[in-house]
Amino acid sequence: MTGIVVLFLLIGVIVVVVNGDTIERDPIVITSNYEFTTENGVVSGSGTLDDPYIIAGWKIDAGYSDYGIRVHRTDRAFIIRNVTISGATKAAISLSYVRNAQIETCDLTGNWIGITLSFSSLTRISRCRLASNTDGIHFYFSHDNWILQNMIEKNDTAIWLDASNENEIIGNTLAENYMGIYLDLGSEGNLVYRNTFLDNIHNAHSVDVNRWDEAGEGNYWAGYCVVDVDENGIWDFPYVVRSDGDQDNFPLVNRPKLESGLKRK
Repeated sequence: MTGIVVLFLLIGVIVVVVNGDTIERDPIVITSNYEFTTENGVVSGSGTLDDPYIIAGWKIDAGYSDYGIRVHRTDRAFIIRNVTISGATKAAISLSYVRNAQIETCDLTGNWIGITLSFSSLTRISRCRLASNTDGIHFYFSHDNWILQNMIEKNDTAIWLDASNENEIIGNTLAENYMGIYLDLGSEGNLVYRNTFLDNIHNAHSVDVNRWDEAGEGNYWAGYCVVDVDENGIWDFPYVVRSDGDQDNFPLVNRPKLESGLKRK
């Protein structure tokens, strides 16, 4: 019933149901395959690729705890979906030594870092909003992951990769951050294209060579305006990320369309 607040206790975890569909709970920490339980926020699934564990529908005020959700050293497949987290002093969502994870349609605002991946692979981050954190997304030694169609705004750094290779960063909007994308400590071979860089103080920095375009399409860089003689929607001069060859060869004249449901606030 709308407007009713229900308070109940599950193995020491306080859960509050407000207005019938918003569920508040304490932070979640999972450090083994055996801790994917209902008490730790799992609402369905068996942990296989075909039937991953689902952690969904939670609102977590971390209350200055280190993490909102932390998953460490597991090999089960899982999805974190439709979760709102604020107030984490280290990261809203921290995944370390995991594979085959997905984070989707989450709202992570006002944390130290929105999402961290450490020594993890085959993880997909999609259609999330990450705002007013120090870093939106930060990878450490994490390879072969996907960052797709997220709204990342008003952070110090939107996406920061340290020693992380062969990741794909596609279709995101990075707006009003101090730094858009920062690729450091040997991060190379990452694919970055069809992203919108909008009103950032600095759009991108890389130390090693990465790919900033694919199949004749690059990124949209607000404020970059040269010439498009043939009017094909691609500027005729590359956008230089760094001086020794790291560049977007096909910068877009117009912004790619936002994924449905992803809008700036």
